[in-house]
Formats: sequence, structure tokens, C-alpha cells
Amino acid sequence: MGRKRRQLRAAALPAARGVVLPPAPGRVVPRVLAVPAPVLEALAQAGPLEGVPDLRATRLLVGGLIAVFALVALSLGAAVMLEGEGSNIQGNEAVVVLVGLALAAGLGGGLWHLVHQYSRIGGGMFRIDSTGLRWGDPASPRGVAWREVRRTPAGFCDVKTEFASGEAIVKRLVFQQQAAGGAGTTDIKLPLALTVDAGRVLRFRNRAVLLRALLLRLATQPEPRLRFAAEVFIDAGIDPETWEPMLAPRRWMWLSSVGALLPVLPVIFLWPTGVHAGWMVAAMVLAMVAGAGAMGWFMFQRYPGLQGVFEFETAPGPLP
Repeated sequence: MGRKRRQLRAAALPAARGVVLPPAPGRVVPRVLAVPAPVLEALAQAGPLEGVPDLRATRLLVGGLIAVFALVALSLGAAVMLEGEGSNIQGNEAVVVLVGLALAAGLGGGLWHLVHQYSRIGGGMFRIDSTGLRWGDPASPRGVAWREVRRTPAGFCDVKTEFASGEAIVKRLVFQQQAAGGAGTTDIKLPLALTVDAGRVLRFRNRAVLLRALLLRLATQPEPRLRFAAEVFIDAGIDPETWEPMLAPRRWMWLSSVGALLPVLPVIFLWPTGVHAGWMVAAMVLAMVAGAGAMGWFMFQRYPGLQGVFEFETAPGPLP
């Protein structure tokens, strides 16, 4: 009887291996894509990549701000000198003095900061190699080793993009690094421009090459494979199947995002007078939700393959 049971169990194992279980409720099943071999070979032959700062554009930006502050200061000084006898400020001398001191301090401080910033132009770095990534101030750069990259303990995506409005309205690339001591993970948040201080480096000339290499390094990490939100490749302008430039979806997404706000305009300009403002706010929220739904439907219809979550697999053998 025992031998018969073992034979039945052995016969059932191959059949069980061929059964594909349905995903658990609430679980997102990633779409697995293969990284083309020529792409991996090019990554290995490229060696370390260094960001090439666009110093000319950075100097034009900071120099232009210095010129604007200086022009405002000169204009205010000229206005004071041409005021004449100042009969229109008699009786308010103390207020005028305080306002003048505040303006002088603000303009002087702004000019000093910009002139100091001009002397620091070019002091930013971004480096990718086979061991990890370093960025920021060359004197004390931040860094992460590829072996420290981890899956997120919660959620469906390990690599995603998000809006950041605390310092500037920009989009950032977000992934996870093992925390110090091995307890949990911490967020790595990089602006998609790859520059953390626009006053030092406005942009990198080879930003597209750097961003592609960064995503490739993350995509070719060993098990467990990282899960990428499809929006990462839309924002980066990269085709996840071929890893070639793909700018059209990003442009259409921005256009559709602007178009999603159009339903709000009739609510603002055609709202009848006398109706409570609370109803107007509710109508605006509904209009924005409808616009966002229309935007999502449009992007799905135009780019059905750029939805959901991606994982990547590579050919057997050591990674570059």
C-alpha cells in the first residue's frame, strides 16, 4: 500500500508542475520582458559613465539671475535719487527707512548668494559603474551599491516615479536601498534630470545615456527581480522592450494631462451666480476626476503595451 501511494505521488508531481495557479486576489502580475543581448553587450563595453555638466547653460542661468537682481537694485536706487524733495513721504520717514533697509538686505543677500553660487558652478557629479551609483557634491557624494538595492517591503512596484513639490515641481525616480544595519529599506529619490543642485549643474549633456544605464543596472539585478512601473519608461522616454529612445508617449502624456484640466474651465467661467461656492468646488473635483479618467483611457488606447508592471530577465551567465 505504501509503495502504491509513493507511485501515485510521483506521477502527480509532473502534472502539478505544469499547473499555473491564478494570481492571488489583489496581486499585480508583472509582465516579464527580456533585455536584448546587444543592449547588455553595449552596457558592458561602455564601462563607467560620468555625467558631463552643461556649464554654459548653468552660467547663463545664474548670470541672468545676477543681472536681474542688479537691475532691480539699480532701479530702486535711481528711483530714490530722482524722488526730489520727497514731499510725498513726509510723516512716514520711519516706515520708508524700514522698507528700504528690508529691500536692500533682501537684494544684497540675494546678490551675494548668486555671486557665491556662480563660483561653485560645475561642482556636481553623477557616476555609474558596475559596482554602484554616486551623485551629488564631489567632496561628499551620496552613493548606493547595486547589491544594496532591494524590493520594497510593501506595494507592487520597486522602481517608480513620483512628483515632488517640496523643493521644485519635478519628477523623481524612486527605488529602495537596504538600510544601515540591514533592518528594512530606505528610499532613494533621484530627480529625473539627475541633478540635485541646479545652481551648480543645471543639466548633464549625456543625461539620456546616464538615465538609460541607470535603469538597465536596476533591471539586470539578480533575484529577486525588481518590478518597474510602466510610467518609469514613459517619463524616461525609453522603450522597455528594445531600450531605444521613445519620446512620443511622454509628450502625449503631458498633453493629455493638460487636456484633463479642460473640463474644469467651464465650471469656473460658466458657474451661475448665487449658487453656493461649496457646490462649485464639488463640481470642479468631479470635473478633474472625469478629466483624469479620460486621460487614462486615452493613454491606454494609444499605448496598451505601456501599462502595469514590468520585470526583466537576462540571458544565463554573469551580468556585465
